[in-house]
Amino acid sequence: MKKFIYIVDCLIVLLIPLCIITGVKEDVQVVKTTLDIKKVNSLKLITNIDLKNTDFVSEEEKDETSEVKEENLEEVNEKAVSIEEKEEVIDNSTTSVEVVEEVPEQNVSNDILDTLVGSMSGYGPDCNGCRGYTSSGYSIKNNIYYQDSTYGSVRILAGDRSLKFGSIVRVKNSKLGEFIGIVLDRGGSVGIGRAHLFDLLFSSEKEAQLYEVSYNVSFEVLRYGY
Repeated sequence: MKKFIYIVDCLIVLLIPLCIITGVKEDVQVVKTTLDIKKVNSLKLITNIDLKNTDFVSEEEKDETSEVKEENLEEVNEKAVSIEEKEEVIDNSTTSVEVVEEVPEQNVSNDILDTLVGSMSGYGPDCNGCRGYTSSGYSIKNNIYYQDSTYGSVRILAGDRSLKFGSIVRVKNSKLGEFIGIVLDRGGSVGIGRAHLFDLLFSSEKEAQLYEVSYNVSFEVLRYGY
């Protein structure tokens, strides 16, 4: 009997620690399980927060992207408008060029209407009997040239009465070479059948005497009168 009680006591002594150890292990497992569940929940919360933040940022980025697109569209529209304005300016410039009419150049006739050969003397505005004006009334006090609308600047000549005032004559083979003259004056010894065929105006009588008389001069009539 004593042995049985002893054995029972030993078993009890052995079972009590086993039960304690087993309970602790279960508590530890419960604690671990609880901790794992909390970790999972915390991970879910973090994931939800990240997702929310991601959505929020993506919306802001979308707004910024839309604003950038709108700005780009405005820049594109401005460039298109400027290009259209430039094209309009180019079109207007080409139109203005097309509208401008070219002014025809004055044709200087080189057709020889008549040719006379004879001598050419010279005179100045200060000659005996000269008053500083030609027989046509043109002042020669300070000018020996006449500005013609067609032939430009030409020398003044005294010629035969058959040549109307304003007649244009090309003079060749003179001591002054070749030049264009205009008949604006007359002379007592000047003309067909007289001492000299033409008389050329110089700035003074002294200068005219230096050149004296040119002989065998060719006078080509290019225009009769004005």
